[in-house]
Amino acid sequence: MTMRLLVWLSIIVFISSLFWPRLLDNNEIIFCSALFIGLMLIPRLRIVAVVPFIAVYFSLYTCLALTGSFFAFQPVTNFPFANSAPLQALVDGRNHSIVVQIKSLISDQNKGYFRAKLVELDGHHLNYAPLLEMRWYAPTLKVQENEKHLFKVRFKPVYGRANPAGFDQQKYKYSEHVAYQAVIKSHIKDQSSAFSLRVYLYERVSNLSNSLNNQGAILALSFADKSLITAAQKVLIQQLGISHLFAISGLHISLLFSCVYLCVAYFTERFFPKKYLGWFSWRFVSLSALLGAFLYAYLAGFSLPTQRAFLMLLFSVAILSMKRKCSLIDLLSLTLLAILLWDPLSLLSLSLWLSYIAVCLILIVLWHFPQFNHREAKNIEILGFTKIIHYFKFLVLIQFSLSLLMLPVQLLSFSSFSMLAPFINLLAVPLFSLLIIPITLTAVVFSVVYQPIALLLFTIADRLISYFFSAFEPATFAYLTFSYDQGSLFIFFVGLILVLYVLFKLQHVNARLSYFFTFILLTSLILLLWTEKQHKPHQWQVEVIDIGQGLSILVTSQGQSLLYDTGPRYPSGFTTAAVETLPYLRSIGINSLDYLLVSHSDIDHAGGVDVINNAFLPEYILLGEPLAPSALKNKKTLLCRAGMKWSLGALSVKVLSPLTAGTNNNNNSCVLRIDDGNYSLLLTGDIEKKQELKLVAKYGQALKSTLLLAPHHGSKYSSSETFIKTVAPQWVIFSAGFMNQWGFPATQVKLRYQDQNVRMVNSGLNGFIRFKITTENIIMQTYREDLAPYWYHHSFSL
Repeated sequence: MTMRLLVWLSIIVFISSLFWPRLLDNNEIIFCSALFIGLMLIPRLRIVAVVPFIAVYFSLYTCLALTGSFFAFQPVTNFPFANSAPLQALVDGRNHSIVVQIKSLISDQNKGYFRAKLVELDGHHLNYAPLLEMRWYAPTLKVQENEKHLFKVRFKPVYGRANPAGFDQQKYKYSEHVAYQAVIKSHIKDQSSAFSLRVYLYERVSNLSNSLNNQGAILALSFADKSLITAAQKVLIQQLGISHLFAISGLHISLLFSCVYLCVAYFTERFFPKKYLGWFSWRFVSLSALLGAFLYAYLAGFSLPTQRAFLMLLFSVAILSMKRKCSLIDLLSLTLLAILLWDPLSLLSLSLWLSYIAVCLILIVLWHFPQFNHREAKNIEILGFTKIIHYFKFLVLIQFSLSLLMLPVQLLSFSSFSMLAPFINLLAVPLFSLLIIPITLTAVVFSVVYQPIALLLFTIADRLISYFFSAFEPATFAYLTFSYDQGSLFIFFVGLILVLYVLFKLQHVNARLSYFFTFILLTSLILLLWTEKQHKPHQWQVEVIDIGQGLSILVTSQGQSLLYDTGPRYPSGFTTAAVETLPYLRSIGINSLDYLLVSHSDIDHAGGVDVINNAFLPEYILLGEPLAPSALKNKKTLLCRAGMKWSLGALSVKVLSPLTAGTNNNNNSCVLRIDDGNYSLLLTGDIEKKQELKLVAKYGQALKSTLLLAPHHGSKYSSSETFIKTVAPQWVIFSAGFMNQWGFPATQVKLRYQDQNVRMVNSGLNGFIRFKITTENIIMQTYREDLAPYWYHHSFSL
């Protein structure tokens, strides 16, 4: 009992770190260490000593893994397994010479973006090699995994875009042990290029599968390299609800373990009966299966999900080999604790929780339906067609139970799911598990032994994947996205069904108790629905979406919405509108826009206009200057001109500029003033000092506004002193990328606002920004400080 309590107390402390505002500092680590020693000296309180121990362990491990030093902000010497100074000291805007060992497989698609271990820094060998994200915008040669290279780089902390919806990039990178980015300025020389079996196999498979339509999927299933999966295929995989099949993780490692286990067990039983091997028989089979899982994990590059899966299998086999009595719950808790001790940062990984919850749910289903685990007919062997029916029923039960029970987790994590995913996975899981993955891995082996057979097997796998995609592509219509409120209500209904089911079972034990709880739940549901219907106090909101270097602002009032700019588009075709703006608008229940306004044609403002137009079909589109016809598919638009007015809910909107069309596209920006009669917002686009002075001359005190969007992201050529004094804002908003190459917002600009006692907020530092405006006051919230103020939403920088 004591051991069980110790295990669960340790797990709870680990999980609590998800809600820490920061890691322990040096003084707190010393205090917790002293507390641990003190508690260990008191026999009755020894079990509680695990709390400070785990807290210190988590903080030290996280600092070491992410910064290379045990103490994040203070250089410490005499630690043999850590570096004397953390990586924060290298974020100084200067170039550094580093030797790195490449840790990613490199294809033509990712040759400028890969990960590497930092081995040497400015000529000094490091005790601990932290993982870096390497960016090479103009590659001069192709590097490959396991090679060592000397580069000249500039360091930058990882600081992902921070919004209430969409992919949490920074949290994900921390879970992958990446906290710093090294931008390569030049390649100096090769250090070494040791032989790598994985690279050798990867290149042979790449050459053999080069002509196949699904080469990216084949490489993803064999080497965990998804760089060659096309954008269209990624969207299709997501919308069919089968992403888990293309990311090598616990499912794949466990599958190979099971296949090897069954094959070796069959041959062992047939050719080496138990009377010859004795106690070693089961252990030999288990070790052979572990070896197969280890080799697959090696092919996948020992990525963190494969490490966790292999560790779980190894730990489970070790426990069972001891033949010690261990309940299933204890085995699951011990395995989870082992994973967290091995890699505490796996707490941040969504894949860990999805996999672990799925395993727990499968075991709960098997416990509730024991007929699928133990055959009821004792002396009758199930053979032939009857056996197939038995396992098909089992598969259907597991698939639909998982789909229903994982639905709340999926909605909380992704705000979307496919209604047909249970049916699709019913075919996809056995197809990939029993055919495509075994054929692909067999082909990898034959790529070394006999290439014609390997090519034949790869072609078969390619055809099967193509047939699967073609057959289920029409099912993408069932992919639904939900707002936060819709998802919460859906989760409530699923929970209600499950609780009512439990109460139905409970009525055989205590009928009155069952009826009482049913009454409480139904009453709660009615109150919840009634509360949702109530009229909310009048307010309007200004929300600055963190899209990096660019602009996208949402203004809402009384059910109407206006989106000002759509964020950037990059040369690869990637747009932040698709991954940040669109998910956020969906999450708050916006399915159509009343107004889409694009201030001007710069790519950091108009880059996502096609994405927003296709997704939300705005009723009105206004442009500061004309865009390419292809961006809006010839949809009718209006050009902004000073004097235009309209209403947005309870707000009045007025266009102040452009006064006339000019040649400087920044000064063509559509300037809006939005007013509720008490508070106001001035949206300025990228106007510069010349245009600011024109606006001051034309409107004078009519420019005065409570909130001001800093012109041109805080450029030194904008935000003139005269303009700031005339507008006299209480708040100024800088929409700029973190540590952007232009230095926005400029230091002198910040000083000008500071001299006028204007409060400043920066999306590059604070993430998503929200202003809630009522008739009484303005409430400002940011993602990093108010909505999700956790340590993993901040950078490790001095």
